Amino acid sequence: MKLYQAFNILSAAAVALLATACADTDAQYDIPQVDAPTFVGASLTEEKPVFFGETTIEVAFDKNINFITANTSQITVNGASADKALVLGASKVLTVTKSVGFCNSLTLHIPAGLITGPQQQPYSQDIDVTLSVKEKPSNNATAMTQRLGWGWNLGNHFDTSGDAISQGWGYWDGVATLTAAPFQRLANAGAKTVRIPTTWTDHMDDSYAISTAYLDEVAAVVDKAIGAGMNVILNTHHDSFETDLGEAAKDEAVALKDSTIIARLWQQVATRFASYGDQLIFETFNEVHAGDNWGGGSAAEYELLNKWNQYAVDAIRNTGGNNATRWIGVSGYAANIDMTIDHFVLPTDPANHLMVSVHCYDPYNFCTQPYANGNEKAPMWGHTATASGADELTVINQLYKLRKAYIENDIPCYLGEYGCVNRKTDAENAFRRYYLEFFCRAANLACIPMFIWDNNAKDFNGEGFGYIDHETGEWLNDSETLIPLMVKASTSTDASYDFQTIWDKAPAAYDK
Repeated sequence: MKLYQAFNILSAAAVALLATACADTDAQYDIPQVDAPTFVGASLTEEKPVFFGETTIEVAFDKNINFITANTSQITVNGASADKALVLGASKVLTVTKSVGFCNSLTLHIPAGLITGPQQQPYSQDIDVTLSVKEKPSNNATAMTQRLGWGWNLGNHFDTSGDAISQGWGYWDGVATLTAAPFQRLANAGAKTVRIPTTWTDHMDDSYAISTAYLDEVAAVVDKAIGAGMNVILNTHHDSFETDLGEAAKDEAVALKDSTIIARLWQQVATRFASYGDQLIFETFNEVHAGDNWGGGSAAEYELLNKWNQYAVDAIRNTGGNNATRWIGVSGYAANIDMTIDHFVLPTDPANHLMVSVHCYDPYNFCTQPYANGNEKAPMWGHTATASGADELTVINQLYKLRKAYIENDIPCYLGEYGCVNRKTDAENAFRRYYLEFFCRAANLACIPMFIWDNNAKDFNGEGFGYIDHETGEWLNDSETLIPLMVKASTSTDASYDFQTIWDKAPAAYDK
């Protein structure tokens, strides 16, 4: 065979082999057709009590998707173009973000064809989804919310302690004998509950027996409040063990002494009031904490406080009578919302009639110390303010934590104390009124009854929390209109009375 003939034969064979190989490769690497993506569902990135501000919706599909961000304006939330819409990397999720005003539902619209699959196949249907906030629960906890309603603290009367007792100074609120006048005035304004903070240990003898005369005096005031048609919450307040927690957690002798006092105290108080009906509620403690440490305790301190609550509940239940089923409020460290949620353990109770008590004066400078050291630290609050501290959404979210932790688990919870001190000028008081109305409406959303702190202070120095004269029942400052406003905000079921209604009335900032 000639050389060129052999070469031609080999070349032909090579071409044939290459053709076969190419044919095999095409067969092996054919790209399969993929169906268009299928819409799976839409959800929020976090649960919210009310939609407000930047809100993010995740729209899920069954396979990775593509989206051209230039088309964002075609996606709408509640009829307005989305602020952002994007797919983060290789993902099955489109993230849509929109800043909204206060609302309870979001309607998302994505036109057909905007979402495509891996091979650019479009999802050919419109996506229309409505997302709503969770409805208020309907359970025993919300029933207790309605029963307790809005209430008031008889502050700085029976919670007087220390030298004021031993040296006969009288009660801190300056009232020697209480009449029915303040209770009737409050009841007429819509208040349903009176919390009576009471110090007991300064009225005990060496064997921990409470003065009979003092028990009778407290009972007489309880009777006046119940006679006005209100519920009464009776507690321990400023007692000897209230700041002992740190020492007691380290010293068994102190712990034993305090535990004995707590059990003896509640045994006597409960016995004195055993015949009272369910208008009377006991509250184990006020703001138990370690020394001057309000910011948080140790694990040992949290554990001991949980034991103290159990001792108090057991002492009350063991007295029998109506105390066997009476509602009892129990509290966590310093009655702080976050520390209660994180560290408080609900006592065991055969009657299953326990409520969680917390306090809130947030933001602290605005609510309690606007004139500290002669300086206006925080005279304004909210979205129109120039020195607001915690804003409206912070308040909503803080109170909503309680609803999630307790109310939605059918455990009643209440704000035993809240408030905002009196201001010197109309401009300052406009922010105070705005804060109190907004705060009360947030508590309503959270299903939390609330009780304003009132220490009968009529001036603007220090903690000026006077709302009604404890002796005469006359309104102090602007309380004649402010208290009905708080009652309405915390109890109204009118759906049109929403956060936006209050938000739109926020006062304008002023020059300090």
